[in-house]
Amino acid sequence: WRSDSTSVVDACKASAERLGLDSIALYQIHFPDIIQPLKAFGIENKKDELYWDGLAQCYEMGLAQNVGVSNYGPETLRRCYEKLTVQRGVPIVSNQINFSLARYRSS
Repeated sequence: WRSDSTSVVDACKASAERLGLDSIALYQIHFPDIIQPLKAFGIENKKDELYWDGLAQCYEMGLAQNVGVSNYGPETLRRCYEKLTVQRGVPIVSNQINFSLARYRSS
């Protein structure tokens, strides 16, 4: 589990190294930080913005040629776009969502 922006950068570096690359074509955050086990007790510690800072650093350092997200809904994607693209000039090139033709039913 990632705890801050540095851990995202470290994970990106490690992935590039395992792949034998200097730069990864696309680096994504897999899921928004929605699992908050203490939320019922009024304690939340969402780290989305820290993760986005890490993505931006990966892009700015050249570790990732492109960055994206996965499984983001419209509101979280808007917040991410504001933080990365508007404030830092880092384009979000993908939002990979769960879609399977095996479960698709036409109307």
